[in-house]
Amino acid sequence: MKSFLPLIRSEWRLLLFGFAMMFGSSLGQTYFIGLFSGEIRAELGLSHGDFGGIYSAATLASAVLLLWTGALIDRMDLQRYAYLVTLGLAGACVVMAASSGPLLLFLAVLGLRQLGQGLMGMTASTTVVRYLDRHPGKANALSGMGYSVSEALLPSLVIASLAFMTWRQSWLFWGGMALLVLLPITRILLRDHDKRHREYLSGLEIPANSRSASGRRQWTRGEVVRDPAFYLFLPALMAQPMLFTGFMFHQVHLVNQKGWSLAAWAGLYILYALISSACKLFAGLLVDHYSAVRLVPLVCLPLGLGLLLLALSNSFSIAIAFMCLMGVSIGVYSTLSSPFYAELYGTQHLGSIKSLTTSTMVLATAVAPVLMGWLIDWGVSMEQMALGGLFYTLVASALAALGARSQN
Repeated sequence: MKSFLPLIRSEWRLLLFGFAMMFGSSLGQTYFIGLFSGEIRAELGLSHGDFGGIYSAATLASAVLLLWTGALIDRMDLQRYAYLVTLGLAGACVVMAASSGPLLLFLAVLGLRQLGQGLMGMTASTTVVRYLDRHPGKANALSGMGYSVSEALLPSLVIASLAFMTWRQSWLFWGGMALLVLLPITRILLRDHDKRHREYLSGLEIPANSRSASGRRQWTRGEVVRDPAFYLFLPALMAQPMLFTGFMFHQVHLVNQKGWSLAAWAGLYILYALISSACKLFAGLLVDHYSAVRLVPLVCLPLGLGLLLLALSNSFSIAIAFMCLMGVSIGVYSTLSSPFYAELYGTQHLGSIKSLTTSTMVLATAVAPVLMGWLIDWGVSMEQMALGGLFYTLVASALAALGARSQN
């Protein structure tokens, strides 16, 4: 931890901004929305497949929209961009609270996924990796702790809040908290950011060959799309958000099928968050020392092991092991993903590149809930789906190993 202290002392304001954005992004994450799934389906008369279909359609629309909205961070003032994202996220919470049918529910989920899962998380990672590019692994790990803290606190708080308020009132409460906390924090922490941005731009030159003054190539989004290595790494980088989203969206069904207590399951998020946080910090050191490219082939293997255990037993000890192993994979993935793209493709167009990769990630998370919802409606067990996820992680790791070898 001592190796993080100099960075924290010198850049605490930017790191805390990233931390706050990552914490706020939880309002649009599947694990958070999924906690309300039972109440939403019951009140609106939706099946697992119906709700999964609406959720996935909204997430798919968000993925398409991200190609434009995410790239704006390369051209817009960061403080203004963060304000707009926060205001939009709070508005989406209000729409969710007012949802009375499939259309409003679709719009609410679209707003939450676009502004929470998509833009707020992307704002945090793009900002710290771009401006703290001498220590991208450590910076992204420290920033990402905001998400880990939210995962540890929010599930139990949501379950507790639903005991004395309706799910609609709860959404209004969380939207209000986003406004009251994130807007003033952004104003305070990004004061004088214009100076930092001017210094960053002065360090970049844009000659015809698209390289910076240091000789590092600054790829455009179009060039990334035409890079064959991009498609070798992508499945491994998509494994965590896709499989995590699918199983967490249907976590209430998983818990019921396994015969576990929902309150006990929610309590495991604290353990998960602790494991994830430790792995984020450790991965930050590894990324800065060894490079993100070399770590990608390993990132989804712990998740694969967790899915194997989930398929083998109904014991609650398996739930504990599954959450721990998922915490390992998610922790390492969340730290290395942004430094990985900066390492391969540079930081000048990182917002545009991240909008592409985040859009792809959101697309993957759009497929998982509806597919798993249909499979549940057709009688496929969670154990069978866990084995399918295991197979995916093994194939994805093999492809990423080929991609890493091609960079040597």
